[in-house]
Amino acid sequence: MNRPGRPKLRFLVHNWQSVLLLFVVSFGFLALYGATLLPGMVPADGGEFQLVAQTAGVAHPPGYPLYTMLGWLFANLPLGPTPAWRLNFFSAITAATTLGLVFAAARTLTGSALGGLMAAMTLGSATTFWATATKASIRPLTGFFTALCLYALSKYTSSRASQSSGVAERGGGAPGDRYLVCLSLALSLGLTHHPSLVFPGSVFLLYLFLVDPALLRQPRRWIRPIAAFILGMLVLIYLPLRGAPDLATLSGFLDHVLARGFRGDMFALNLLERLVLLPTLLRFQFNWGLLLGMLIGALFLLWHNRRLALLLMGSFVVHTAATLTYDAPQTVEYEMPAYVSLALLVAISFRALSGLKPGVRSSESSLHGLQAIVPLVSHLLAVLLLLAGAINLLAHLPSYRALSRSCDTRDYAETLLNGAPENAVVLSNWHWFSPLRYLRQVEGARPDVQIEYVAPRGEPLARTWVRSIEEHIDERPVVVVRFFENEYRDLPYRFEPLGEAFLVRQEPRTAVPAEMTTLDVTLGKRVDLLGYRVEKEETEPAKPVMMTLAWSPVHMPIDDVALFAQLIGPDGRLWSAAQDPRHSDAQIAPDEVILDRFFIYPLLHAVPGDYTLVIGAYTSDGRLVTGDGSGTVQLDTIRVRPSTTRPVSEHPRFLRFAGGPTLIGVDYEVGRGGQPRTYLHWAGPGEVARLQLISTDDAVLTTGRVPALERGQYATTALDRPGIPARLIVLGEDGPRRWNFLFRRAIRLPSRRSDGRYVPLGDGMVLVGFDAPETGLDPGSESTLSLHLYGQRALERDYIVSAALTGVNPDGTWAWRTADDSVPALGAIPTLKWIQGSAIVDPHRMTIPVDGSDVPVVGSFSVYDHFTQRLLPPLDERSDSVVELGTWDAVSP
Repeated sequence: MNRPGRPKLRFLVHNWQSVLLLFVVSFGFLALYGATLLPGMVPADGGEFQLVAQTAGVAHPPGYPLYTMLGWLFANLPLGPTPAWRLNFFSAITAATTLGLVFAAARTLTGSALGGLMAAMTLGSATTFWATATKASIRPLTGFFTALCLYALSKYTSSRASQSSGVAERGGGAPGDRYLVCLSLALSLGLTHHPSLVFPGSVFLLYLFLVDPALLRQPRRWIRPIAAFILGMLVLIYLPLRGAPDLATLSGFLDHVLARGFRGDMFALNLLERLVLLPTLLRFQFNWGLLLGMLIGALFLLWHNRRLALLLMGSFVVHTAATLTYDAPQTVEYEMPAYVSLALLVAISFRALSGLKPGVRSSESSLHGLQAIVPLVSHLLAVLLLLAGAINLLAHLPSYRALSRSCDTRDYAETLLNGAPENAVVLSNWHWFSPLRYLRQVEGARPDVQIEYVAPRGEPLARTWVRSIEEHIDERPVVVVRFFENEYRDLPYRFEPLGEAFLVRQEPRTAVPAEMTTLDVTLGKRVDLLGYRVEKEETEPAKPVMMTLAWSPVHMPIDDVALFAQLIGPDGRLWSAAQDPRHSDAQIAPDEVILDRFFIYPLLHAVPGDYTLVIGAYTSDGRLVTGDGSGTVQLDTIRVRPSTTRPVSEHPRFLRFAGGPTLIGVDYEVGRGGQPRTYLHWAGPGEVARLQLISTDDAVLTTGRVPALERGQYATTALDRPGIPARLIVLGEDGPRRWNFLFRRAIRLPSRRSDGRYVPLGDGMVLVGFDAPETGLDPGSESTLSLHLYGQRALERDYIVSAALTGVNPDGTWAWRTADDSVPALGAIPTLKWIQGSAIVDPHRMTIPVDGSDVPVVGSFSVYDHFTQRLLPPLDERSDSVVELGTWDAVSP
């Protein structure tokens, strides 16, 4: 046997195994992202990238030339149904390749394939990384260059450690110098892709000179890395070649590449004030197990390897500090390089836990005990860490599977374009501008329609939209995607629903749309109901039914009037929530046909069955407008199916009752007037079951019912009770159903937190609690009201959360009011980024008026669509559209 050949053979086998594992990781995640890939067009920046890559254009600053060139190649491949899909798939390939690099870097740093898998799973399952991996986005390429830099540094350090230090001193090159070239090229291409890589890049270079200080004294070793850096910079030539003429000038080129138009946003916010967001940002991406792993890895490095701690922790800290102080609502995406560093910290902790050895020597018996226990415990912790990564992945999977089946962007854009009048101009915000332009330029839809982006002009945004309408309204029909109620109210135009957008009419409508079902009903000699259209006649709890109603005033003046649409159950009770459109007398013309749009949400606890859709009206003083002896008119029947969306819960459970459903959550809501409510969440399969809530003295407080459910179906039961329940009994036909062989009759319910709430808001989110302002609200002082929100599903609309503190006089009128309307989490996490189970702490800072009177202060909040101002109603028939949180005392000046 050739013994000298053994080390080489082992090396080849080891590298073959490494390459195989790397491909398994990369292709495994590529399959995952491919299975959850968005089907086509996406809004906002992603829509622009789909268009720019397809047409070889230039994107907004800093231009993203490398992404555009690579995207153009993918957009023109004979692959997939549309160019938009191919750009989404490009992100999936980039993200999967990034995870391969993370796996390789982690394996190099830890010497463990499981450590590499742990790092890849941590990053691959992160909320934002997964989201950007399934749609056209420049973030995966940012993550790729960050991972490539860290991989190059890890290999460089490893190669130096494996050879004698004297090699570097001979001047003829040093071990691993090829990785310096890789680092330089990755950093160069990364900076041309997005300049923000300069923040972690500065830490990368500092680490490099710490591990190899001789590099500063050997300029000959700089030649190849500098050449590679210059080579990477050459991709910027694309911008003047393909861009507007101003990019051919040095000033215009630098303005675009350095994104000078955004320089006022950099470091614009107070870091100390923004640090409160860090726990929410991290928890948004990772579960508690992975965060614990990151902490263990950080502590291990601080103790054993401070240089590597500087690399991973320093790059995270520097980039996060820059991101938190940047004034833009994309913080979760800008943090992409930091997520790569955190994933490697988890790999370090995995290695630290799995490699723990007892360090205490005493008696032989105690040493033997430690030798037996410590490895067992450390390996158990390492396995739990790996399990935490798998749980993070499985928890996010349902949201991305649901998004992969959604054509929301295409549906919105096509509905708008198909319904727009001939030769119309569509005034759009950035969110919808890019997909509308994609449809027009790439797919040739409605070439007669002009798509115009309404950019901010240094004045109130609503005023800019009013000016844009007035600039076009006399020349061609106008469609707007944004609605400003107060500013539009004073205009001499009608804003008629067109899908989720609005057609601006100079003259009143006089005819009912042909596609509507006709009506001939008069309400109280005030309102003629002329027709309606229901988009779908089946839905699920918390998922809206959209209806458009045509009506006309019987005579003028009509006085102020509001219309409402409701779902009435077989029991005659109200089972829905919706926003009621209101009209003032001054806004209505004689014989005008008015179109109102309703989003009608079945309550979260609506039982499956057929519900009656009714319409009615009321006056400004709340009096019902009646007709023919009834206050409402029956329009249609809406079938409510069992829910296919798992409800989120503050108190998750998993209790399977024999023959019955599985209890998966318990929540409590105080309700208006202090009437408590218990929400019980159930999963199928299971037969019909009856419920009893039992008090501490075994008295039956209330009863309820769970409908029959199939696998993959869910239901929520709302039980109102006069006291605090202690236990729950689930009954079948033959008596109580047991949930295991020990506890045969009743289960104990969790206690309710004093600040705990459970308020579902449409199909978007749930309020589960809040942090009240400190007692004694001083006039002139700043007070913070923090809301705790959960994402009910993956959201596709941008919502604003409005919080308010209102001083209330004894007669119920307002003495004063202060409010804060903002994107959640101080603007850092838009709802467009939320998925099911996202836990968001949303602080709202408000200043109490200096002249505020000494009256009780009521805290409240509401949620509305950022673009249309449509409220997301609370799904509680006992609540108004504005949710009251509590009442506190104020201190007089």
